[in-house]
Amino acid sequence: MKVCIVSRNINNDYTGSFEFDQAMALKKAGCDVYVISLDFRSVRRKRKLGMYTDTYKGISVLRCSFPIGPVNDKLFNKIGCSLFKKAYLKLKETAGEFDFVHSHFLPVSYITVYTLKNILQDKTPVVVTEHSSTMNVDIERMPENEAKKAGYVYTNADRVISVSKALAQKIKNNFGIDCEVIYNVFDSDIFRFSGKTGGSESSFVFVSAGNLTENKRMDLLIRGFYAAFKETFGSKKTQLCIFGDGPEREALKDLIEKLDLTEHVFLMGQKSRKEIADFYTKADAFVLLSQRETFGVAYIEAMAAGLPVISCHSGGPEDFIQPEVGIFSGENETDAAEALLDMRENRDRYDSRHISEYAESICGSKAVAAQIKAVYEKQTEGKYYG
Repeated sequence: MKVCIVSRNINNDYTGSFEFDQAMALKKAGCDVYVISLDFRSVRRKRKLGMYTDTYKGISVLRCSFPIGPVNDKLFNKIGCSLFKKAYLKLKETAGEFDFVHSHFLPVSYITVYTLKNILQDKTPVVVTEHSSTMNVDIERMPENEAKKAGYVYTNADRVISVSKALAQKIKNNFGIDCEVIYNVFDSDIFRFSGKTGGSESSFVFVSAGNLTENKRMDLLIRGFYAAFKETFGSKKTQLCIFGDGPEREALKDLIEKLDLTEHVFLMGQKSRKEIADFYTKADAFVLLSQRETFGVAYIEAMAAGLPVISCHSGGPEDFIQPEVGIFSGENETDAAEALLDMRENRDRYDSRHISEYAESICGSKAVAAQIKAVYEKQTEGKYYG
């Protein structure tokens, strides 16, 4: 089975890409996989420009890197379709015909579907995986142009995959399209169980990872942490380490200083997945109190390392956080404090090895690749959803 994955920009070190992780999973499952990476970001993002081919871990990646700039949506899509058309035809010269084209995220999927279906009139089946949180709202709250693009993509794609049940339901409600639900895959070569089984009475390390944005609500986490442990800092060593960067960093730094938490809460900055995974071997539990999560691969990566998790009811995590792997917090500071205290005092009720095995069973490369191949086979056999 020969598959062309169409992705957003992929980092030069090939880390942090849902699309490339999926490409690797499919390759391990026996598929012949090629990738087209569409990188239309600003020229301020330093990188090699042009159309050229890389090979990484046996996968050919055709990079289409052109900074389109701040143009309106119509012109962006016109230029994007023209560049994707050139990339796709160039790839077919060496790879031949594909059994499937599989695109990810609405902006890339619109360019992919429109180019193949309308411009090239290519008969190759197109599968679309939607991850975008902009689609996880009622249609009345979507920008009009995004709703139109989404309606076109989901109607004209041969199959639509959602990364969570909540997102699938929104797509069904908004556009009348049934989706397959397949979770994001994680990189098990990086995130794995180290053998550590949990905290001690005298010390405990909470860890969080995510962009420092309002949606991730790191301020709520810090305030909840303070409320939970301010009375015991003198007798018990409890720490919170937050990985990531973003526009809320300075405000969070000020909050940490205001609450006199500089010896207990640490902003670790932007780190590689390998560096974060290494830190997970020293941590006792993972916590992220996002307002909205389309899926929540950060929780899965932590679970793969054997960490129990704390989440709010944010959409995606409800699919996979069970009582034996973590707990849900309410929406305010008091709720967050209660969840953190519960985890600190009852860490021994969680079996780290079981948590890791559970993450592998639902989001490991074998599990995800098998589900994706089943979608391809349904399309080949002309079967409907379900």
